[in-house]
Amino acid sequence: MTRLILGLSLTLALAPALAAADWPVWRGPKGDGVVTDPGVPAKWSATENVLWKVPVPGVGHSSPVVSNGRVFLTSFDPDTNDRLLLCFDRTGGKLLWKQVVLTAAPEKMHKGNTPASATPASDAEHVWAAFVDGDKVTVACYGRDGKRAWLKAFDGFASPHGFCGSPVLHGDLLIVNGDSDGDAFLAALDKRTGEPRWKVERPNRTRSFSVPLFIEVAGKTQMVLAGSKSVAGFEPATGKQVWVADSPTDKFVATVAFGQGLVFATGTSPTSTLVAIDPTGTGNVTKTHAKWSDTRTAAYVPSPLAFGDRLFVVSDAGVATLLEARTGKKVWSERLGSRLHHASPLLINGQIHCPADDGTTYVLGTGDEFEVVAKNALGEAIHATPAVSGGHLFVRTTGHLWCVGGPAGGSQRP
Repeated sequence: MTRLILGLSLTLALAPALAAADWPVWRGPKGDGVVTDPGVPAKWSATENVLWKVPVPGVGHSSPVVSNGRVFLTSFDPDTNDRLLLCFDRTGGKLLWKQVVLTAAPEKMHKGNTPASATPASDAEHVWAAFVDGDKVTVACYGRDGKRAWLKAFDGFASPHGFCGSPVLHGDLLIVNGDSDGDAFLAALDKRTGEPRWKVERPNRTRSFSVPLFIEVAGKTQMVLAGSKSVAGFEPATGKQVWVADSPTDKFVATVAFGQGLVFATGTSPTSTLVAIDPTGTGNVTKTHAKWSDTRTAAYVPSPLAFGDRLFVVSDAGVATLLEARTGKKVWSERLGSRLHHASPLLINGQIHCPADDGTTYVLGTGDEFEVVAKNALGEAIHATPAVSGGHLFVRTTGHLWCVGGPAGGSQRP
Protein backbone atom coordinates (compact mmCIF):
# COMPACT_ATOMS: atom_id res chain seq x y z
CA MET A 1 0.00 0.00 0.00
CA THR A 2 2.84 2.40 0.84
CA ARG A 3 4.45 1.82 -2.55
CA LEU A 4 1.11 2.44 -4.30
CA ILE A 5 0.61 5.71 -2.43
CA LEU A 6 4.15 6.84 -3.19
CA GLY A 7 3.73 6.04 -6.87
CA LEU A 8 0.41 7.88 -7.02
CA SER A 9 1.92 10.86 -5.24
CA LEU A 10 4.79 10.99 -7.73
CA THR A 11 2.40 10.85 -10.69
CA LEU A 12 0.22 13.62 -9.28
CA ALA A 13 3.24 15.75 -8.44
CA LEU A 14 4.47 15.54 -12.01
CA ALA A 15 1.06 16.11 -13.62
CA PRO A 16 1.05 19.94 -13.55
CA ALA A 17 4.54 20.08 -15.03
CA LEU A 18 3.81 18.27 -18.26
CA ALA A 19 0.34 17.23 -19.34
CA ALA A 20 -0.40 15.32 -22.56
CA ALA A 21 0.77 17.51 -25.43
CA ASP A 22 2.83 17.54 -28.57
CA TRP A 23 6.36 16.14 -28.37
CA PRO A 24 8.14 18.77 -30.48
CA VAL A 25 11.83 18.16 -29.75
CA TRP A 26 14.26 15.58 -28.39
CA ARG A 27 12.95 14.19 -25.07
CA GLY A 28 9.72 16.17 -25.16
CA PRO A 29 8.42 19.70 -24.53
CA LYS A 30 10.79 20.31 -21.62
CA GLY A 31 13.63 18.21 -22.98
CA ASP A 32 13.73 16.18 -19.77
CA GLY A 33 11.94 12.96 -20.75
CA VAL A 34 9.34 13.32 -17.98
CA VAL A 35 5.64 13.18 -18.88
CA THR A 36 2.22 12.50 -17.42
CA ASP A 37 -0.07 11.02 -20.08
CA PRO A 38 -2.54 8.51 -18.59
CA GLY A 39 -3.45 6.82 -21.87
CA VAL A 40 0.00 5.31 -22.37
CA PRO A 41 -0.05 1.61 -21.41
CA ALA A 42 2.63 0.00 -19.29
CA LYS A 43 2.30 -3.26 -21.22
CA TRP A 44 2.57 -3.88 -24.96
CA SER A 45 4.14 -6.20 -27.50
CA ALA A 46 4.29 -6.62 -31.27
CA THR A 47 0.66 -7.79 -31.11
CA GLU A 48 -0.73 -6.10 -27.98
CA ASN A 49 -1.75 -2.44 -27.66
CA VAL A 50 -0.32 -1.58 -31.10
CA LEU A 51 -2.57 0.95 -32.84
CA TRP A 52 -0.54 1.01 -36.03
CA LYS A 53 2.84 0.04 -37.45
CA VAL A 54 4.32 1.38 -40.69
CA PRO A 55 7.64 0.84 -42.48
CA VAL A 56 10.25 3.61 -42.31
CA PRO A 57 12.25 4.23 -45.49
CA GLY A 58 16.02 4.11 -45.02
CA VAL A 59 17.96 3.86 -41.77
CA GLY A 60 18.54 6.16 -38.83
CA HIS A 61 18.65 6.52 -35.07
CA SER A 62 16.80 9.83 -34.79
CA SER A 63 13.79 9.91 -32.50
CA PRO A 64 10.26 10.77 -33.61
CA VAL A 65 8.76 14.15 -32.78
CA VAL A 66 5.03 14.85 -32.76
CA SER A 67 3.44 18.17 -33.63
CA ASN A 68 -0.02 19.28 -34.75
CA GLY A 69 -1.17 15.88 -35.94
CA ARG A 70 2.09 14.91 -37.63
CA VAL A 71 5.00 12.63 -36.71
CA PHE A 72 8.42 13.57 -38.13
CA LEU A 73 11.57 11.48 -38.53
CA THR A 74 14.87 11.80 -40.34
CA SER A 75 16.39 8.93 -42.28
CA PHE A 76 19.22 7.99 -44.64
CA ASP A 77 18.82 6.03 -47.88
CA PRO A 78 22.03 3.98 -48.33
CA ASP A 79 21.20 3.29 -51.99
CA THR A 80 21.01 6.96 -53.01
CA ASN A 81 22.90 8.70 -50.14
CA ASP A 82 19.83 10.88 -49.62
CA ARG A 83 19.25 12.48 -46.22
CA LEU A 84 15.49 12.31 -45.78
CA LEU A 85 12.88 14.18 -43.76
CA LEU A 86 9.74 12.09 -43.32
CA CYS A 87 6.24 13.22 -42.32
CA PHE A 88 3.61 10.72 -41.11
CA ASP A 89 -0.02 11.19 -40.12
CA ARG A 90 -0.18 10.54 -36.39
CA THR A 91 -3.68 9.02 -36.54
CA GLY A 92 -3.01 6.15 -38.93
CA GLY A 93 0.70 6.33 -39.73
CA LYS A 94 0.30 7.20 -43.41
CA LEU A 95 3.47 8.64 -44.96
CA LEU A 96 2.29 12.11 -46.02
CA TRP A 97 5.52 13.28 -47.63
CA LYS A 98 9.21 12.50 -47.97
CA GLN A 99 11.73 15.21 -48.79
CA VAL A 100 15.38 14.92 -49.75
CA VAL A 101 17.19 17.50 -47.62
CA LEU A 102 20.60 16.79 -49.21
CA THR A 103 22.51 14.09 -51.04
CA ALA A 104 26.11 13.31 -50.09
CA ALA A 105 28.38 10.38 -49.37
CA PRO A 106 28.15 9.20 -45.75
CA GLU A 107 30.45 11.03 -43.37
CA LYS A 108 32.99 9.21 -41.22
CA MET A 109 31.21 7.85 -38.19
CA HIS A 110 31.25 5.45 -35.28
CA LYS A 111 29.82 2.01 -36.06
CA GLY A 112 26.97 2.79 -33.68
CA ASN A 113 26.04 6.02 -35.46
CA THR A 114 24.10 6.75 -38.67
CA PRO A 115 23.93 9.75 -41.03
CA ALA A 116 20.42 10.37 -39.64
CA SER A 117 20.85 10.32 -35.87
CA ALA A 118 19.90 13.93 -35.08
CA THR A 119 16.26 14.24 -34.00
CA PRO A 120 14.24 16.92 -35.82
CA ALA A 121 12.35 19.75 -34.09
CA SER A 122 8.87 20.98 -34.93
CA ASP A 123 6.20 23.49 -34.01
CA ALA A 124 2.67 23.85 -35.36
CA GLU A 125 3.87 25.29 -38.67
CA HIS A 126 7.41 24.10 -39.44
CA VAL A 127 9.89 21.29 -38.94
CA TRP A 128 13.69 21.58 -38.75
CA ALA A 129 16.29 18.89 -39.45
CA ALA A 130 20.10 18.78 -39.23
CA PHE A 131 22.59 16.61 -41.12
CA VAL A 132 26.26 16.67 -42.08
CA ASP A 133 27.32 17.23 -45.69
CA GLY A 134 31.08 16.71 -45.87
CA ASP A 135 32.53 19.32 -43.51
CA LYS A 136 29.27 21.25 -43.22
CA VAL A 137 26.54 21.04 -40.60
CA THR A 138 23.42 21.69 -42.65
CA VAL A 139 20.14 22.79 -41.06
CA ALA A 140 16.92 22.93 -43.09
CA CYS A 141 13.42 24.22 -42.38
CA TYR A 142 10.28 22.85 -44.04
CA GLY A 143 6.61 23.79 -43.83
CA ARG A 144 3.83 21.38 -42.98
CA ASP A 145 3.24 20.95 -46.71
CA GLY A 146 6.78 19.64 -47.19
CA LYS A 147 8.07 22.74 -48.98
CA ARG A 148 11.50 24.00 -47.98
CA ALA A 149 11.53 27.40 -46.29
CA TRP A 150 15.30 27.81 -45.85
CA LEU A 151 18.64 26.02 -45.55
CA LYS A 152 21.72 27.08 -43.58
CA ALA A 153 25.19 25.50 -43.55
CA PHE A 154 28.04 25.86 -41.03
CA ASP A 155 31.55 25.08 -42.29
CA GLY A 156 34.42 23.36 -40.51
CA PHE A 157 32.81 20.25 -39.02
CA ALA A 158 35.19 17.35 -38.35
CA SER A 159 34.47 14.16 -36.43
CA PRO A 160 35.48 10.52 -36.94
CA HIS A 161 32.35 9.54 -34.99
CA GLY A 162 29.85 11.40 -37.18
CA PHE A 163 27.11 13.82 -36.14
CA CYS A 164 24.14 13.82 -33.78
CA GLY A 165 23.39 17.46 -32.98
CA SER A 166 19.61 17.51 -32.58
CA PRO A 167 18.31 21.09 -33.01
CA VAL A 168 16.02 22.42 -30.27
CA LEU A 169 13.60 25.34 -30.02
CA HIS A 170 13.56 28.18 -27.52
CA GLY A 171 11.01 30.86 -28.31
CA ASP A 172 11.77 32.11 -31.81
CA LEU A 173 15.27 30.61 -31.73
CA LEU A 174 16.52 27.33 -33.19
CA ILE A 175 19.60 26.20 -31.24
CA VAL A 176 22.22 24.10 -33.04
CA ASN A 177 25.09 22.31 -31.29
CA GLY A 178 28.08 21.89 -33.60
CA ASP A 179 30.61 20.40 -31.19
CA SER A 180 33.36 18.72 -33.23
CA ASP A 181 37.11 18.32 -33.59
CA GLY A 182 37.05 21.12 -36.16
CA ASP A 183 35.46 24.57 -35.98
CA ALA A 184 33.23 23.70 -33.04
CA PHE A 185 30.32 26.05 -32.37
CA LEU A 186 27.04 26.64 -30.60
CA ALA A 187 24.60 28.80 -32.56
CA ALA A 188 21.10 30.24 -32.57
CA LEU A 189 19.14 30.89 -35.75
CA ASP A 190 15.88 32.73 -36.30
CA LYS A 191 13.58 29.75 -36.66
CA ARG A 192 11.45 31.47 -39.30
CA THR A 193 14.18 32.80 -41.59
CA GLY A 194 17.37 30.91 -40.74
CA GLU A 195 19.20 34.17 -40.12
CA PRO A 196 21.93 33.95 -37.44
CA ARG A 197 21.10 35.48 -34.06
CA TRP A 198 24.37 34.50 -32.40
CA LYS A 199 27.22 32.03 -32.71
CA VAL A 200 29.93 31.20 -30.18
CA GLU A 201 33.07 29.14 -30.59
CA ARG A 202 33.56 26.06 -28.43
CA PRO A 203 37.12 26.41 -27.10
CA ASN A 204 38.12 22.77 -26.63
CA ARG A 205 37.13 21.60 -30.13
CA THR A 206 36.20 18.08 -29.10
CA ARG A 207 33.43 16.07 -30.73
CA SER A 208 30.33 15.71 -28.57
CA PHE A 209 26.71 14.97 -29.34
CA SER A 210 24.65 16.28 -26.46
CA VAL A 211 21.49 18.37 -26.74
CA PRO A 212 21.07 21.60 -24.73
CA LEU A 213 18.58 21.62 -21.84
CA PHE A 214 16.75 24.78 -20.73
CA ILE A 215 16.39 25.26 -16.98
CA GLU A 216 15.24 28.01 -14.62
CA VAL A 217 17.83 29.32 -12.15
CA ALA A 218 17.04 32.22 -9.82
CA GLY A 219 14.26 33.43 -12.10
CA LYS A 220 16.37 33.32 -15.26
CA THR A 221 16.51 30.79 -18.07
CA GLN A 222 19.79 28.99 -18.62
CA MET A 223 20.73 26.72 -21.49
CA VAL A 224 22.97 23.94 -20.20
CA LEU A 225 25.16 21.87 -22.50
CA ALA A 226 27.56 19.03 -21.79
CA GLY A 227 30.33 18.63 -24.33
CA SER A 228 33.84 19.45 -25.39
CA LYS A 229 35.47 18.56 -22.04
CA SER A 230 33.06 20.64 -19.96
CA VAL A 231 29.54 21.33 -18.74
CA ALA A 232 28.40 24.93 -19.15
CA GLY A 233 25.42 27.23 -18.71
CA PHE A 234 24.58 29.90 -21.28
CA GLU A 235 22.17 32.79 -21.74
CA PRO A 236 19.95 31.46 -24.57
CA ALA A 237 19.13 34.93 -25.91
CA THR A 238 22.77 35.90 -26.45
CA GLY A 239 24.94 32.79 -26.21
CA LYS A 240 26.92 34.34 -23.37
CA GLN A 241 28.49 31.73 -21.11
CA VAL A 242 27.37 32.12 -17.49
CA TRP A 243 29.39 29.33 -15.90
CA VAL A 244 31.55 26.38 -16.86
CA ALA A 245 32.72 23.27 -15.04
CA ASP A 246 35.70 21.40 -16.44
CA SER A 247 35.09 17.68 -16.83
CA PRO A 248 37.45 14.70 -16.49
CA THR A 249 35.75 13.18 -19.54
CA ASP A 250 36.27 14.57 -23.03
CA LYS A 251 33.21 13.64 -25.07
CA PHE A 252 29.53 13.70 -24.15
CA VAL A 253 26.50 12.13 -25.84
CA ALA A 254 23.90 12.20 -23.05
CA THR A 255 21.81 15.30 -22.43
CA VAL A 256 22.08 16.69 -18.91
CA ALA A 257 19.24 16.34 -16.39
CA PHE A 258 18.08 18.92 -13.84
CA GLY A 259 16.44 18.37 -10.47
CA GLN A 260 16.66 19.44 -6.84
CA GLY A 261 18.48 22.55 -8.04
CA LEU A 262 21.33 20.51 -9.56
CA VAL A 263 22.52 19.75 -13.09
CA PHE A 264 23.51 16.12 -13.69
CA ALA A 265 25.95 15.25 -16.46
CA THR A 266 27.26 11.82 -17.40
CA GLY A 267 29.94 10.57 -19.77
CA THR A 268 32.46 7.75 -20.13
CA SER A 269 34.87 8.78 -22.89
CA PRO A 270 37.61 8.40 -21.86
CA THR A 271 36.86 8.74 -18.13
CA SER A 272 33.62 7.55 -16.52
CA THR A 273 31.94 10.27 -14.50
CA LEU A 274 28.50 11.20 -13.24
CA VAL A 275 28.59 14.65 -11.70
CA ALA A 276 26.11 16.96 -9.95
CA ILE A 277 26.67 20.70 -10.41
CA ASP A 278 25.02 23.68 -8.74
CA PRO A 279 24.19 26.06 -11.66
CA THR A 280 23.98 29.24 -9.57
CA GLY A 281 27.63 30.18 -9.97
CA THR A 282 29.48 32.34 -12.48
CA GLY A 283 32.78 31.87 -14.25
CA ASN A 284 34.71 28.64 -13.77
CA VAL A 285 32.90 26.73 -11.04
CA THR A 286 34.83 23.46 -11.24
CA LYS A 287 36.16 23.67 -7.69
CA THR A 288 33.25 25.51 -6.10
CA HIS A 289 29.93 24.17 -7.42
CA ALA A 290 30.45 20.45 -8.10
CA LYS A 291 28.37 18.84 -5.33
CA TRP A 292 29.07 15.14 -5.85
CA SER A 293 30.44 12.74 -8.43
CA ASP A 294 30.36 8.99 -9.09
CA THR A 295 32.75 7.10 -11.36
CA ARG A 296 30.91 3.76 -11.26
CA THR A 297 27.37 4.75 -12.26
CA ALA A 298 27.99 6.75 -15.42
CA ALA A 299 26.38 6.26 -18.83
CA TYR A 300 27.76 7.41 -22.17
CA VAL A 301 24.82 7.46 -24.62
CA PRO A 302 21.58 7.15 -22.57
CA SER A 303 20.59 10.41 -20.87
CA PRO A 304 19.76 10.47 -17.15
CA LEU A 305 16.30 11.12 -15.71
CA ALA A 306 15.67 13.51 -12.81
CA PHE A 307 12.30 13.45 -11.05
CA GLY A 308 11.18 14.30 -7.54
CA ASP A 309 14.17 13.72 -5.28
CA ARG A 310 15.54 10.91 -7.45
CA LEU A 311 17.98 10.49 -10.33
CA PHE A 312 17.89 7.48 -12.66
CA VAL A 313 20.76 6.34 -14.87
CA VAL A 314 20.99 3.31 -17.16
CA SER A 315 24.45 2.50 -18.46
CA ASP A 316 25.18 1.49 -22.03
CA ALA A 317 25.71 -2.04 -20.67
CA GLY A 318 22.25 -2.17 -19.10
CA VAL A 319 22.92 -1.46 -15.43
CA ALA A 320 19.96 0.50 -14.04
CA THR A 321 20.61 2.70 -11.00
CA LEU A 322 18.34 4.88 -8.89
CA LEU A 323 20.03 7.50 -6.71
CA GLU A 324 19.17 10.25 -4.28
CA ALA A 325 19.55 13.33 -6.45
CA ARG A 326 20.99 15.66 -3.82
CA THR A 327 23.56 13.27 -2.39
CA GLY A 328 24.29 10.68 -5.08
CA LYS A 329 23.53 7.89 -2.61
CA LYS A 330 22.36 4.73 -4.36
CA VAL A 331 18.82 3.57 -3.69
CA TRP A 332 19.26 0.45 -5.85
CA SER A 333 21.32 -0.78 -8.78
CA GLU A 334 20.48 -3.83 -10.89
CA ARG A 335 21.50 -5.24 -14.25
CA LEU A 336 18.67 -5.50 -16.76
CA GLY A 337 18.37 -8.49 -19.06
CA SER A 338 19.55 -6.61 -22.15
CA ARG A 339 23.25 -5.78 -22.43
CA LEU A 340 23.15 -2.82 -24.85
CA HIS A 341 21.26 0.46 -24.35
CA HIS A 342 21.47 3.51 -26.63
CA ALA A 343 17.96 4.97 -26.35
CA SER A 344 17.33 7.20 -23.34
CA PRO A 345 14.82 6.31 -20.62
CA LEU A 346 11.56 8.19 -20.10
CA LEU A 347 9.48 8.68 -16.97
CA ILE A 348 5.85 8.12 -18.02
CA ASN A 349 3.13 8.38 -15.37
CA GLY A 350 5.64 7.78 -12.59
CA GLN A 351 7.15 4.68 -14.18
CA ILE A 352 10.53 4.43 -15.91
CA HIS A 353 10.41 3.20 -19.51
CA CYS A 354 13.85 1.97 -20.49
CA PRO A 355 14.29 0.77 -24.12
CA ALA A 356 17.14 -1.60 -24.97
CA ASP A 357 18.88 -2.23 -28.28
CA ASP A 358 17.34 -5.70 -28.56
CA GLY A 359 13.84 -4.20 -28.79
CA THR A 360 12.81 -4.83 -25.18
CA THR A 361 11.47 -1.93 -23.15
CA TYR A 362 11.78 -2.41 -19.38
CA VAL A 363 9.13 -0.62 -17.35
CA LEU A 364 10.50 -0.05 -13.84
CA GLY A 365 9.02 1.18 -10.60
CA THR A 366 10.51 4.17 -8.80
CA GLY A 367 10.23 2.92 -5.22
CA ASP A 368 12.97 2.05 -2.78
CA GLU A 369 13.08 -1.54 -4.03
CA PHE A 370 13.99 -2.52 -7.60
CA GLU A 371 10.86 -3.61 -9.48
CA VAL A 372 10.27 -4.63 -13.09
CA VAL A 373 6.65 -3.73 -13.82
CA ALA A 374 6.71 -5.04 -17.40
CA LYS A 375 9.02 -6.22 -20.17
CA ASN A 376 7.72 -5.24 -23.60
CA ALA A 377 9.30 -6.76 -26.71
CA LEU A 378 8.67 -5.55 -30.26
CA GLY A 379 11.04 -7.96 -31.99
CA GLU A 380 13.09 -5.23 -33.70
CA ALA A 381 16.05 -3.24 -32.41
CA ILE A 382 15.44 0.10 -30.72
CA HIS A 383 18.15 2.77 -30.90
CA ALA A 384 15.86 5.83 -30.83
CA THR A 385 14.19 7.33 -27.78
CA PRO A 386 10.37 7.07 -28.05
CA ALA A 387 7.99 10.03 -28.11
CA VAL A 388 4.81 10.44 -26.05
CA SER A 389 1.75 12.40 -27.16
CA GLY A 390 -1.98 12.25 -26.56
CA GLY A 391 -2.02 8.88 -24.83
CA HIS A 392 0.21 7.27 -27.44
CA LEU A 393 3.81 6.08 -27.44
CA PHE A 394 5.65 6.44 -30.76
CA VAL A 395 8.54 4.00 -31.10
CA ARG A 396 11.08 3.87 -33.91
CA THR A 397 12.67 0.48 -34.47
CA THR A 398 15.18 -0.51 -37.14
CA GLY A 399 12.43 -1.11 -39.68
CA HIS A 400 9.24 0.53 -38.51
CA LEU A 401 7.46 3.34 -36.71
CA TRP A 402 5.01 2.03 -34.13
CA CYS A 403 2.12 3.74 -32.36
CA VAL A 404 1.37 2.11 -29.01
CA GLY A 405 -1.77 2.94 -27.06
CA GLY A 406 -4.34 1.35 -24.81
CA PRO A 407 -7.66 1.99 -23.11
CA ALA A 408 -8.11 4.89 -20.71
CA GLY A 409 -5.99 4.34 -17.65
CA GLY A 410 -3.68 2.10 -19.64
CA SER A 411 -0.70 3.22 -17.62
CA GLN A 412 -1.89 1.10 -14.72
CA ARG A 413 -0.03 -2.06 -13.93
CA PRO A 414 -0.54 -4.96 -16.34
